[in-house]
Amino acid sequence: MSIRGMQWLMPKALQNKPAYRAQEEAFLPQSIAAKDWLLGVLAFLALMGVTAGVGRLFMGLKDATSLSDGVSWGIWIGFDFGLIAFAGAGFTMAAVVHIFHLEQFHKALRPALLVGLLGYMGVLALLVLDLGRWDRFYHFLLYFNLHSPLFEISWCVLLYSTVLMIEVSPDFLSFLPWKWPARAAAAIIVPVSIIGVTLSTLHQSTLGTLYLNMPYRLHPLWYTPILPILFYVSSIMAGLSLGILAYLAACKLRGVKAEARIGAGLGTGLMWVAVAYAVLKVAELTWANEWSLLGDGAYGLLWGTEMVVGVLLPIVLLSKASWRRSVRVQIAAPLLVLSGVLMNRFDATLFGQILPAGAAYSPHILEWLSTIGILAAAALAWMICVRFIVRDEEHAH
Repeated sequence: MSIRGMQWLMPKALQNKPAYRAQEEAFLPQSIAAKDWLLGVLAFLALMGVTAGVGRLFMGLKDATSLSDGVSWGIWIGFDFGLIAFAGAGFTMAAVVHIFHLEQFHKALRPALLVGLLGYMGVLALLVLDLGRWDRFYHFLLYFNLHSPLFEISWCVLLYSTVLMIEVSPDFLSFLPWKWPARAAAAIIVPVSIIGVTLSTLHQSTLGTLYLNMPYRLHPLWYTPILPILFYVSSIMAGLSLGILAYLAACKLRGVKAEARIGAGLGTGLMWVAVAYAVLKVAELTWANEWSLLGDGAYGLLWGTEMVVGVLLPIVLLSKASWRRSVRVQIAAPLLVLSGVLMNRFDATLFGQILPAGAAYSPHILEWLSTIGILAAAALAWMICVRFIVRDEEHAH
């Protein structure tokens, strides 16, 4: 078939070359051209990460990592659990807009959904690297272990990733010459979003359930029967935080002015969720009579830093309405929350673990390179999709 005969497969803009060029030029603001270096750096890091990841898969865990029987969880799992919480931006913003019908935040929805999808793709990539038999990653589909929290997490992550693909599909389907696929996907967004929020509630909380299997391995400052609740609430904090940052970054990439009311409104919700999380943490420590453990050397310092930096300071920054309207606060407070959530996941996974005598861990260079590469690839894909594929909120209506 000739190129001319294939024109019916192309979007109308591509069928008229001059018109397409004019549209393309209008689509490239100076903000993109000025940041070409960042895209290049991210592309280089992603390529480096792919090379390191392939090397790990063929070298095996022993030669490509510093993991051992004493330290079986390293930075892959730490970033994995942190990235799952960050990817909570998808289900959190979907709940805000589609379930609670807060349409004033619709402009922040689509960048957040894309964050969620790419975040879960990064999670799956990190999990494959961490598996001893990565070639059997699909076994949970064939062999059911209904008593395993990991079985539920695996299925929920798979199903929720599918939900996220459906939620972002209208933007990609709009490039087809037919209108009905995008309209069909948009028509089922609300029920699909409800399913997605349900799935996220299940696996975000079950991540905390995993730690209930190690009462003598995890330090008491982090071990608690309400870990599933704490993990779920902190994922909402992370989701709202990344929802704010993704909206601001998307506006910057598109060369449009961000609406202060969107960041301020989401910041109000973030403040109250952070207050709820702080109350839960303090109440649990009081109920368990463990305040004295805060003097337990490095463990107490880590717990205190996590709470002050990631919870209390953001609450203070977001406590005044005039501060919440400030772009600086809308950037600083979410960044502090995200750093606190990531610290919490690393504390529970690595730093808060009571290791056997003589056990030590220093990440292998391939662990660092592969992790950095996966995160860079997700950031690169997000920047490209937000600028050239994901539309504004009008497209979702």
